Amino acid sequence: MKNMKNRGKIVVAVVAMCLLCIADVSAAVQKILSIDVQKVFENYESAKASQVAFSEATAAAEKELNEMGDALIKLREEIDTLNERAENTALLDSVREKSKLEVEEKMEVFRIKEGEFIQFRQDLSKRFAERRNKEFVTQIKAIEEAAAVVAKAKKADIVINKVPGTSYVDDSLDITQLVIDELNSKRK
Repeated sequence: MKNMKNRGKIVVAVVAMCLLCIADVSAAVQKILSIDVQKVFENYESAKASQVAFSEATAAAEKELNEMGDALIKLREEIDTLNERAENTALLDSVREKSKLEVEEKMEVFRIKEGEFIQFRQDLSKRFAERRNKEFVTQIKAIEEAAAVVAKAKKADIVINKVPGTSYVDDSLDITQLVIDELNSKRK
């Protein structure tokens, strides 16, 4: 019996709190707008230009990396040829010995060049990842600022990212194109 009274008090308290929350929510109706951030990225001229520059830099670095790789392959082929000569019993001992010494020298050069190649590739990967992240953060900040300008002009309290397939938002609440226009107007 005592438990029933306590449960009743708890239920009354919970209902009272819910009613207070409903009263607070209904008193503060908020205007919510939506934005498709992916679409903004796709149509943001500065982001497009940044992607083109990034792609060009990546292509140039890849070309340099390929040239270094080709030089390593050529050096390895020279070493293989010298090894064949060093093992050819039809040649004089002095020629074979000279070839063995050349193999050792070229192998040392090969190890150094291979290390430089690996380090260069790692440095490139790190540098491009940092650059991509920095540009992404810069672009997101610009999008957030443009969205805030548009939201304030529309007297909105909240702007949500509209993710296709996850929720419904009426098209009249979408500010995507306005944000794109705001971003691209600053570029001119």
